[in-house]
Amino acid sequence: MKKWKFAITLLITSFCVGLFLVITIKPEPLRDALIFFPLDPNATFEEATSHIEFQAMEDEDEYILDWSVTSVLNQPAYLRQDVSLLFEDGYLKDTLSSWRENTEVIEMEKDVKADDSGHYRVVTFHHAELHYPNDVIKSAQKLSFDQLYVIDSPLTPLHAFREPSTEEEKESKRILDYILKQQQDYDWDALFEYYNLPKDEYKRIALTDLVQYEHEPLPGLTKEKTAQFLGGLWEGLYKNYVLGITKHDGTTVSPIGSTVPVILVPTAADHFFVLFRTSDGEPIQLLQTIQH
Repeated sequence: MKKWKFAITLLITSFCVGLFLVITIKPEPLRDALIFFPLDPNATFEEATSHIEFQAMEDEDEYILDWSVTSVLNQPAYLRQDVSLLFEDGYLKDTLSSWRENTEVIEMEKDVKADDSGHYRVVTFHHAELHYPNDVIKSAQKLSFDQLYVIDSPLTPLHAFREPSTEEEKESKRILDYILKQQQDYDWDALFEYYNLPKDEYKRIALTDLVQYEHEPLPGLTKEKTAQFLGGLWEGLYKNYVLGITKHDGTTVSPIGSTVPVILVPTAADHFFVLFRTSDGEPIQLLQTIQH
């Protein structure tokens, strides 16, 4: 009888410990919304960085990239939230997201396995939600970017660089950039045709190139409206891209393997299209409007 009691006690204890470990080590869930509010002129980011670094060889065919994100607001916020996207040769390789309440700091880091030569780009949206009396809510936001070329060639040792410093690196960069540009131009032309959009009426901007428009306005917009557009864009991308892509048949799929979203800016910048493809090639179109 004592043996049975001991066995039952041990079983219950093991179950409780197992449950505790599952609850303790489970990954942080993604927050189900990122919401843009009017920008707060008194809230600024003292630091906002994305970093991708070649870390180590895994074996002869694989290597590890260290991906890190840091942001520091100049004051504690009701909610801090960062969303980071890692693209490899024009396709989403992985996502990194974190949200924290009543803090000014977010730090994230992740090791990513990869193989072969590749051009890696990281774009991160740093966001803060600030609450004031009388239900006044404002935002702070910042974009950061980093990129890395990894060259895996039988003629040279595996190595990485951000900016080429030798003739061999310059040629490797030229080839990788050319292949990506040809691939994206071909796909974007096909998406324009699929959605029956006039190519000469829209400027194309890849999501990975948007960081420059923190310092200069988008065509047809003021700097203030550009900031409003960027906040609304990432609100929409978080909901309709990062958390999952809704296909035409109503099913939701992971964004991993999808193409870099391209933002279409019309001559009269009152609306914007965002186009991309899912990992199985289905075209997706999002629409964003700007209030003047």
